[in-house]
Amino acid sequence: MSDQITVSAVVIRNPEGQVLTVRKRGTDSLMFPGGKPEAGEISLQTAVREFSEELGVDLDEGSLKFLGVFTAPAANEDGFSVKATVFEHPYVEVAKPCAEIEHLQWVDPAAKTPGLAPLTQDEVFPALLRPVPAAQRLTVFTGSAIGTSPRFAQAVEAFGTAVAGSGREVVYGGGKVGLMGVVADAALAGGGQVHGVMPQVLIDGELAHPGLTSLEVVPDMHARKKLMAQLGDGFVALPGGAGTLEELFEAWTWQQLGIHRKPVALLDVDGFWQPLLRMLEQMTANGFLSSQFLDSLIVASTPEELFSKLESWVPPAAKWGKDNRETVSQNG
Repeated sequence: MSDQITVSAVVIRNPEGQVLTVRKRGTDSLMFPGGKPEAGEISLQTAVREFSEELGVDLDEGSLKFLGVFTAPAANEDGFSVKATVFEHPYVEVAKPCAEIEHLQWVDPAAKTPGLAPLTQDEVFPALLRPVPAAQRLTVFTGSAIGTSPRFAQAVEAFGTAVAGSGREVVYGGGKVGLMGVVADAALAGGGQVHGVMPQVLIDGELAHPGLTSLEVVPDMHARKKLMAQLGDGFVALPGGAGTLEELFEAWTWQQLGIHRKPVALLDVDGFWQPLLRMLEQMTANGFLSSQFLDSLIVASTPEELFSKLESWVPPAAKWGKDNRETVSQNG
């Protein structure tokens, strides 16, 4: 088995749809700007730092959109493969290369351009050209316990299988236990990608799932929730406990404040969320929750219904009547 090199990379498209590629000094292949992580970095931080070092442009971390994790033979190192966590950033002007970058070239991803690295030509470009489902990456909140009814695990397993089958991916807390482990196992078994985010203290407790597509190690729970929000295109709460409720309400509150414009959904397994929905209706009746926000919360009893509602979801106006993003770094 070949050795694997781990990197982060950035896709930038110009107004004509061409993608920025670079060639490093002493190499023959065109690839995306990026490189290897430094100690303690998560992949998003690596992408920003490498782009700055290679091209002299400081990217907006909050504007990076997670594209996926891709693996291919390394272009410049025989016998190695490269595993790249790839992000996309809105167009920025790049004047000239820096550091070891020798050449810049804007490339049409639909064309066969000579000299492209295997990761670029065979993995990322095809992904850029494929139709993208609404909320392509779902940040999933669910329990670290299995629950008292076998129906919970059965429904969560069916959800994970359906996510993979729909071409979507799972972002979650990275655990191997309880319903967290069930949804990850099901999505992986269905051929899908599953991305975990977990603090080091929980990894030290041997709670991390060993077979994930990617696992980001973060310093604490606050960083965990922030990165999970950045990596996902939408949020889905499955049955769970206090932690699931905390994550759900934070994501939903951020939507109401305009910090993000992503859908928030409940998968209502056997009426699990009905008591909560009655409480939310009481909040609305008593003037503490606007009806537009209650209406914006997706509630579905099957994965298929949930996916259909994601396709037609329209973000509500922010609570204070404007886009009230607190900081760009919080906005995924």
